[in-house]
Amino acid sequence: MEYLLVQDVALNSAPSYAALSKLQHWQDLPQCAEQSLVSQLQTTLDLQQQLNIMSMAAGKVLPLSSMQLKTSVGSFSASGSQPAEFEYRSVLVLNQQCLAEVTYHSEYAFTPLIQRELLLLESEWLFALRNALVVVRLQQLAMRDTLTGLGNRRYFDDAFNSATQLARRNNSHLALLLLDLDNFKQVNDNAGHAAGDEVLLAVANIMRDTLRASDQLFRFGGDEFAVLLAGQEADSAELVARRVVKAINQHHICQDYKVSASAGLAVLKPEQDKGQLFSAADAALYQAKNAGKSTVRVA
Repeated sequence: MEYLLVQDVALNSAPSYAALSKLQHWQDLPQCAEQSLVSQLQTTLDLQQQLNIMSMAAGKVLPLSSMQLKTSVGSFSASGSQPAEFEYRSVLVLNQQCLAEVTYHSEYAFTPLIQRELLLLESEWLFALRNALVVVRLQQLAMRDTLTGLGNRRYFDDAFNSATQLARRNNSHLALLLLDLDNFKQVNDNAGHAAGDEVLLAVANIMRDTLRASDQLFRFGGDEFAVLLAGQEADSAELVARRVVKAINQHHICQDYKVSASAGLAVLKPEQDKGQLFSAADAALYQAKNAGKSTVRVA
């Protein structure tokens, strides 16, 4: 069976939807209810909203305390989800393509009759779910650098705007790190673009390994990278920046090609907007390049 969107769920954890036509009392579910659920699901391509709609419909079959959806584009929980004693898992399959795994929790047992009713409801979700997953996947691809898989400039602009707004609202710290590779142009000119790609991939992996999972990492194009460090004060953000630059400078691939990194760091100040924060980090990067490269400067 081809796995379209979810790679890591077992298809034997729930009946195949090919068996739906063999279920008794298929017509027991009122047609108007089917149309009502389908029409609700078709009003949105937002996975969270679709899950909330399904949770309300499933709650009419059996009171639920929790409902989760696991897909290759992320995991989602229905509004108000809470753990409970009984659990039932079902894999959603359309045209032999695994779309997602849904998990229900309830204080009541999932009898065969209840499971069948949930199966019927899920069958009404399949096409809307497939469409929503495709849209999310396309959106994610449009926000990613094709070589490194990091967020691209478009993704950065959205994330930077959200991060600065959140920092303002919560009165929390936010630092912006801009990083540029030294002598990278010579790699492309002398060793070819394949070698340049090797360096870029190595740098992306180094930064992933060095930074926290909560830090947001982007590649603007060429040899320019950016990192959003949420919750980092100036001193701790500078330590992170120096650790990243040191890791890049000491990596064997970068040393083989005589590539190093320079970085500029700025921390959001009360009087700054996002444009001023970016300009401050960019100016600090320019200072680092002029200071002999392979170093960090703080605005």
